[in-house]
Amino acid sequence: MSKSIRNLLLNSILVLFSTLLGLSIINQFLLYLSNNNNQRKDFPRQSLKYLDPIARWTYPDYKNSDTNSNNLFIVGDSYAEGAGDSFLNNQYNYSIGHFLDGNWRKNTNIYLVANSGSNIPTQLYLLEKHLKGDLQNLTGIPIKSSIFNVILYFYEGNDLEDTLLSKRMPFTSFKDTLRLYLPIKYARRTATREAKIKILSLLKRKDSVTSKNILRNNICIGFICRSLPPLQTASAGLSEEKIINEINYLRNSVKKFSLRYPKAKMCLVYIPSPATIYSPREDFYYQKYLPNKSLKTDSKSNNKKSLLIRRLLRDRFDFELMTFVDPTKTLKKQAFKRFIHGKLDPKHFNKHGYKLMADATSKGCSLM
Repeated sequence: MSKSIRNLLLNSILVLFSTLLGLSIINQFLLYLSNNNNQRKDFPRQSLKYLDPIARWTYPDYKNSDTNSNNLFIVGDSYAEGAGDSFLNNQYNYSIGHFLDGNWRKNTNIYLVANSGSNIPTQLYLLEKHLKGDLQNLTGIPIKSSIFNVILYFYEGNDLEDTLLSKRMPFTSFKDTLRLYLPIKYARRTATREAKIKILSLLKRKDSVTSKNILRNNICIGFICRSLPPLQTASAGLSEEKIINEINYLRNSVKKFSLRYPKAKMCLVYIPSPATIYSPREDFYYQKYLPNKSLKTDSKSNNKKSLLIRRLLRDRFDFELMTFVDPTKTLKKQAFKRFIHGKLDPKHFNKHGYKLMADATSKGCSLM
């Protein structure tokens, strides 16, 4: 073997070794962040998006104590986690959990269970794995007591669509399990997605202008109007039959969890969609999750489906140790006076909206 070939081979090995070492160090750093993302100590909020959601079970502001047996699990999607303008602006006390903290923190450990989009059955599955000891690192401290509280935040905007599109449970394969040990994969995907968005925005490419950017809805409260993207609705793209099927699926999942943990007190809190809260007078564009020809719907049909979903949930979730809370009327009343969703993030509540949800939760859920 010639000297040049040996040098090339040696250099290739060194490059490969250096690359693997660098990736390993980054991965270990992300593992550290996954267990130390305490925002009370100025951990940057927006950095959370680079951490796999399974690393954010400790409510994103403080670690909990094992000296207290009164534990509350908040189950839900990005609404439960606190997405919105306050989060984007790195403001403090931006989520429902932060507002509940003022009422319950003195005697309660609060944990967040928001991992798989708007999919409560999947989140309950993950919570059960944690309670069994299979995913102990998710909250930092194994929960040994069989007595605990669970708040389920059902979001009218896409919960039913999400479970319809995917009923596959996580951690059912070796590839899924690697998520726990290789957080760099999730961070890489997020960084790649963010980079693409920024590049397309800078280049102003035509293919970056999608129907979601073009189709706007004009929503006015008094003299203040906002141009909003397609609104999330009460399952505008689903038939009544599909709505009933998905609610039955949700009910069965919650019932199974409740039977396995009979001492757990549970509460289901309803979060209405922007379309239901603002009820535009004219036909409006809505956010689609399933392929269909329709781009628009109207408030009459949306409110009809909203009432159907709420009635079904109220009827289905009437078993022992379960409470159903529906703050829709209160939120709609407040929306006559002011916007309760953000300007930067119009799909999520602003600080006032989250405060309203926390007040409804603390008044309606008889847990503590």
